[in-house]
Amino acid sequence: MAKQVRDLPDDKELLAKIGDQSAAYLALLLENVSSLIYAVDAAGNVIFASSHFAKFNAADREIIHETDLFPSMLHDRIERIRDFCAVQSDTYSWELSIKHHDGSQHVYEMQRIPLIDKAGQVMTFSIGRDITDHKLAERHLRDYKTQINYLAFHDALTGLPNRSLLNDRLNKSLSRAKRNQGHFALLLIDLDHFKEINDTYSQEVGDTLLKLIGQNLKDVVRDTDTVARMGSDEFAVVLDNIEKAGDIELIANKLIEAISTPMALADKTISCTASVGISLFPKDGDSADQLLRYADMAMYKAKLAGKNRHQFFVEAMTSTAMNYLLLENDLRRALDEGELVLYFQPQIALGDNRIVGLEALVRWQHPDRGLVPPTHFIPLAEETGLIEAIGEWVLRRACQTFRAWLNQGLNFGCIAVNLSARQFRQEQFEQKVLNILAETKLAPKYLELELTESIAMENAVEAIDTLHGLRKVGMSISIDDFGTGYSSLAYLKRFPIQKLKVDKGFIKDIDSNQHDAAIAKSIIDLAHNMSLQVIAEGVEREAQNNWLNDKGCDQVQGYFYSKPLSEEQLVEFVRDEKNARIDAAGIWIKI
Repeated sequence: MAKQVRDLPDDKELLAKIGDQSAAYLALLLENVSSLIYAVDAAGNVIFASSHFAKFNAADREIIHETDLFPSMLHDRIERIRDFCAVQSDTYSWELSIKHHDGSQHVYEMQRIPLIDKAGQVMTFSIGRDITDHKLAERHLRDYKTQINYLAFHDALTGLPNRSLLNDRLNKSLSRAKRNQGHFALLLIDLDHFKEINDTYSQEVGDTLLKLIGQNLKDVVRDTDTVARMGSDEFAVVLDNIEKAGDIELIANKLIEAISTPMALADKTISCTASVGISLFPKDGDSADQLLRYADMAMYKAKLAGKNRHQFFVEAMTSTAMNYLLLENDLRRALDEGELVLYFQPQIALGDNRIVGLEALVRWQHPDRGLVPPTHFIPLAEETGLIEAIGEWVLRRACQTFRAWLNQGLNFGCIAVNLSARQFRQEQFEQKVLNILAETKLAPKYLELELTESIAMENAVEAIDTLHGLRKVGMSISIDDFGTGYSSLAYLKRFPIQKLKVDKGFIKDIDSNQHDAAIAKSIIDLAHNMSLQVIAEGVEREAQNNWLNDKGCDQVQGYFYSKPLSEEQLVEFVRDEKNARIDAAGIWIKI
């Protein structure tokens, strides 16, 4: 039912009612109000306009026609206004976008009120409120919500899907595969030694590397596949509609290759490797959680197998993973419970069989598992970061023990301690070593630090500076496992080292394999030409010992002289006259 349209009183009645003073106030109000107000007669002429019109219209307000004001609007024809008044509500609302004469664009919320005077003449009043700021705020809110929604499902650094979106994609892949009896694969990718890259260069360089790796991974797979960043240095790939395991293996190798491609960053060429674990649907599991868990187990298996490789999940890994987890928990407790112990292997000077040093070797005396060899827990300690605490404990304990032996009149020459990559790259590492020496009251000349050539060469310039600082106070430096890495002789000559240690892999068949013999002889000659000493490890037979002696090797260590011994066993060994002789000049092994 149509509403009653209000009648407009004639001018005389209006003026009589409000009075001349009120009319003046009303006129003043209309001239100063910020709203957009105008009135239109039946012919469409603007018969009144507020001063706010001046902000967007430069024409004479008294001769303006509505269609001239708003040519972009679709107005009701004047002959239909009366019908409009009869059948519509009292007001009609719309939004109007107007460009002011200063060039700014404004949005008004308009209301049109139709009126009919007693003579039956139609006119309309239009009132507009500037809602530009409100519309802008609405747009910003929409943009903000869009951004928040994006960040909720994407990694902020790489722009790749995050863990939440990966779970969603995994569940969709599961639904499709179950419906179509299809197959797909989940690959978890963990970068090897990424923390060392961050520590060596900077987090900014590490972040740039992560972004490049993410793009490289996307370039390998199809558009229908998913590449996600799980967090930190871990990525995931979902390969849909895979028919053969051979295809997955091919893609896994391409992903590893894409990651290991050297990249130019921070004026340096940086490369990285990755370990990849793979689980398959439906063979390995039928839920996202199960596939993720099994891919994670396979990835850790790849790391333990030497890194830079892929590994498919197999059922036996579930028990292995459980043992791994239990071992990790036990290892965290071992430091607090005092379960770590040191063993010592004598280093012998060839020619007179004098003990010139000891290598400190960490062992784990587990309450249930017995004596755990380092090959079983050192890789675990490196992966979990526990190696830093273990390395510090080994260094402190070795210095304490050697100081105690000196107090007992037992001088074994020096104590050699291996350094891990994480330990060597710790902030203030040099100062930490000096603090331990001061704490244990051991002179620096009795401490020898061993690091592998791969650790030394990863950031050779910084390594050289650190080693020079340690050497300056009197410590000895040796390069362990020499010949197994990628040494640069240009850098090697700049390292303040005193000793090269030939890896036992070259010693095993040195008396029967001409290639091993040639390598060992070359290392000995190289070291002597650089005024360095050479020590060979893993000497187990007399023939090996004799060959090394003939070729001028300076020192050896191995089972031929002594296996690694506990603190008590070593003291007992050298004080037994059948094994060794002690005098004021040192300790000799009897062979």
